[in-house]
Amino acid sequence: MDKSCDLEKTMNEVYLKFKLNFYRNLFRNGEFGKEKLTVMENFCAEAIYALKGPNINELAEFIQVSQPNAAYKVNNLVKKGYIKKIPSTIDKRQVHLYVTDKFKEHYSVNYNYIHGIIHRLEGSIDQEHLETFCDVLEIMENGLMTEVSKDMDSMYLDSKKEK
Repeated sequence: MDKSCDLEKTMNEVYLKFKLNFYRNLFRNGEFGKEKLTVMENFCAEAIYALKGPNINELAEFIQVSQPNAAYKVNNLVKKGYIKKIPSTIDKRQVHLYVTDKFKEHYSVNYNYIHGIIHRLEGSIDQEHLETFCDVLEIMENGLMTEVSKDMDSMYLDSKKEK
């Protein structure tokens, strides 16, 4: 059997399990009462978190929705306390979007899941294999996921110019 076929199948299975855990937690977020996030709001907040301070136009472009649609979602997230708007230091007409501690608390369940997997992985394989796995993940993150990375990187770098 071709090893690349096993690799593709395994990668798909791992990705699917991460997604399913994320979606399961998304639908369990009722602990915030009236401020429960819809699936789309959660997606928007997560995109804002990943993009590290986009403005509304950058968010709209990244998630491929209209600017008014993105603004509507952002305003709902602000009202619910998951997102804050920070005026640009260069152009006060612009605002950048950041997640609040409330979102980070809500989102931490995903980090807890990853932390648990890493802990089990550390107990299952030797240090050399763990370092190789880390190297492979860094290669993937830094150069092989260009469809998303280039947009994230350019938005992140542009927002850092303002600080």
